[in-house]
Amino acid sequence: MSSSLVTLAKELSRTRPEELPEKFLQLQQLLQRTTSITSLKHEIISLDILPILLLTLRQEFTTIPNGWRLASINLSPLACSCMSVEVDKTNTKIKTWSTKFFDRYLPQGIDSFILLTRHLQDRCMQEKKSHLRQDYITYMTTVLHNLLEVLNFHSNQYTLIKQVLVSNKFMELFLTDDVYICALVINGFEDIVRKSRRLTGSSVFNELSNKLKQDYVNELAYKLTVFDNVDVGKAAVRALIAVCETDSSIVTLLADKFKGLPTILQRWQGRGFGMDLQDLLAIIRRTTRGGPYSREYQRENYAASRIQALWRGHATRKRLTKANQAMTQFQTSFRKRKLKELQMKERERERAEVQYQATREHYRRLRQFKLEQMQAIHILPASEIDKFLEIQRLQSATKIQAAFRGHLQRRNLMNGGQDRLIADRAARRIQRTFRSYRQRKQAELDRRQERLQYIKPSILTEAKREELLEQIDQWRSERAPRPMSDEEFQALHSRSQESLNRYVTTNRAWRRIEQRQRLLLHMLNNDSEFLLTNHPKLKSALDTTVQTNSSLNHLDKAAAYLNHPSSAIRYRARQDHIEALKYARAPWYKAIQMANMDEDEEDDDELLNRIGIDDFGRNDILNNPNRYEYEKRKFHQFTPSTTKSSSIQRLH
Repeated sequence: MSSSLVTLAKELSRTRPEELPEKFLQLQQLLQRTTSITSLKHEIISLDILPILLLTLRQEFTTIPNGWRLASINLSPLACSCMSVEVDKTNTKIKTWSTKFFDRYLPQGIDSFILLTRHLQDRCMQEKKSHLRQDYITYMTTVLHNLLEVLNFHSNQYTLIKQVLVSNKFMELFLTDDVYICALVINGFEDIVRKSRRLTGSSVFNELSNKLKQDYVNELAYKLTVFDNVDVGKAAVRALIAVCETDSSIVTLLADKFKGLPTILQRWQGRGFGMDLQDLLAIIRRTTRGGPYSREYQRENYAASRIQALWRGHATRKRLTKANQAMTQFQTSFRKRKLKELQMKERERERAEVQYQATREHYRRLRQFKLEQMQAIHILPASEIDKFLEIQRLQSATKIQAAFRGHLQRRNLMNGGQDRLIADRAARRIQRTFRSYRQRKQAELDRRQERLQYIKPSILTEAKREELLEQIDQWRSERAPRPMSDEEFQALHSRSQESLNRYVTTNRAWRRIEQRQRLLLHMLNNDSEFLLTNHPKLKSALDTTVQTNSSLNHLDKAAAYLNHPSSAIRYRARQDHIEALKYARAPWYKAIQMANMDEDEEDDDELLNRIGIDDFGRNDILNNPNRYEYEKRKFHQFTPSTTKSSSIQRLH
């Protein structure tokens, strides 16, 4: 046993109560210097120093300078350290005081901590200065922390937890109206309630009297109703959750006695502890069947909230995506515009540079020409100067005329000559393509003729003929037709009739398409033949005077024929005038085709019109009686409503 500790114990027994806090500082120093803390704590308990320390915590520290700070900052942690020690009841060395430690010292220490916290609460409520009030709240926090540490160390001693919960001093702490003290005490109460759960059996909080449990619940509900501080509300909600999880009867009490509690809890939404509020509301609504506070209503409300939140998030993300796309598009268009402006400025600069260089080159050549002309004049004799100058003037006039003619030619092309040039190029392209096509066909025919020259005809001998006949007989014997029954014959007949009906119904549309294709091919052949044989020359196309004169002569002749004395000539002139108007209103390719159509082509058109095909390849059946009667006979011949016997006869 340590001699210094024995000496300290003797001094403590002879020291006055107001001087004890200073003496216990020596004990704190001994604990800090020692290497075997557990053995030293055992000696402190065996020498009865711990009960003196606990009694010191219960006294009034107002008369001692800095007494409350000394009690809370120094003595309270010292008592907590001495009480937080492992004590084995089966050990014979410490058996003499182990029972006393658990039965007397621990309960006395718990009461001392609660009483010291109550004294600090009174001093805090009496103090008017804010900084001193804050100091007392800090002292209370330290003492409660030490109390919870002792309870946590001796977590298997459920009597200590029950002692705290049934203590009147703790209830007085719980009934405070100060915001900071209230939040501190409620947090301590929550920790104590959560430690009251046993591994087996009911919890310690469940063993309390119904009146005491109702007092705690009433006070927590009162604080949720009256206080508006976030810390107090959060601590009260968490404490109620802990109480409901510990004792199921509290849930029924809350649902029956505090029917407006869910409404009160709604005003705490959005204060930073929404999940705790949702848990408490879910616990309360488990016992409420139906109504706006039922569990089903809460589930539906939560699902609706989640759906709304997801939809709002989706809508917000969609708007952000559109905004990002719009901003990206705006930035892209702005960059393109700036790039175009830079490119235009660069082109303008290059154009100005080219123009400047061209101007310089022009003046340089002009000066060079003048110098050469002056040098030539100096060299030539006086009699040749006039001739030289005349030649120079002629050359200059020739060049000016050439430039002006080129300008006129380009202007004519811009005013309509470009279309004639494009038409001439198109005609040449069509001619070239047709010649290539005709050459390829002729080459293919020549290659076929060459291959046919080298094919030797096979001679069929008598032996070969007999062998082929045997093969034919063998094939016929192997593939002899199977006799058909009446049912199979009727099924075959019905299938053939259906195929024939489908063919008749669909063949008409295909026949129209084929006729239109043949007519279009015929028109293309005529157009290509005409363009290949009668294409205009470029000079005649560009020369407008000749066309104007010829057109004027033609109009004069037409006017003369219209006023001719002969009625037959006047009729023929009117017919020609109508045809000319028709040609003028038709497209250019159609006008060329109709103007150069020969008698054979007219006969072909009459034949096509006679069989029921107009200029655009349509089947005009109703206007052609012969074609209408033919189609009608075919329809009645292959209609599905004919009798089965007649169909069988036609099939045979």
